[in-house]
Amino acid sequence: MQEINKNLLQYLNSLWENIFFEIFVKIFVDAPIFILPIFLAWFWIYYSFLERNQQGGFSPLLDKKQDLIFIFYWIVFAIITSLLIQQFIIVERPEQHLGAGAKLLLDHLPDASFPSDHATVSIAFLTWLLLSWYKKYFWFFLLPILAMNTSRIIAWVHWPFDIIAGGIVWIFISIITFQYYKKIKLVKKLNLKIIKLLNYIKL
Repeated sequence: MQEINKNLLQYLNSLWENIFFEIFVKIFVDAPIFILPIFLAWFWIYYSFLERNQQGGFSPLLDKKQDLIFIFYWIVFAIITSLLIQQFIIVERPEQHLGAGAKLLLDHLPDASFPSDHATVSIAFLTWLLLSWYKKYFWFFLLPILAMNTSRIIAWVHWPFDIIAGGIVWIFISIITFQYYKKIKLVKKLNLKIIKLLNYIKL
């Protein structure tokens, strides 16, 4: 298994010698992850604007806002879980393991490689888009997020299995939790209080 992991990493890293992939990596290696909070903030402000201009309210907006809140919860939970896993499962970064054979194309913190934080957060986000009110935006984010995670392998920051395993795990976890989160009364009450508070301060 490790041999497959290593061979796939070396093949993808060799793509850097092509000028197209050099530009590709520089564009996508980090940028898509910053689109996620922008997406959440934009739609929250947009729905708040619609609410203020609706006569008698517009109930679907409440459900859409609750989904935005839960996507935010899920991103935070994914990050925390990823960091906890890294404390117990120590996988060295590719350049630490392979030494001089690596072409390190991106500076990063010298932390554990598995699972990839970028893959964890972005795949959890994608899955929730697909399951919630925001299905059509899944397709908008799909290619940039795939490009970002592939770029991180090309840049020798992660092993391929860091991305693949992290992605598969969070797809399953997201699907399972989505079936139950709206049934948890405490979560619903908390969401409504957050919405009420933000509406009060005009957000």
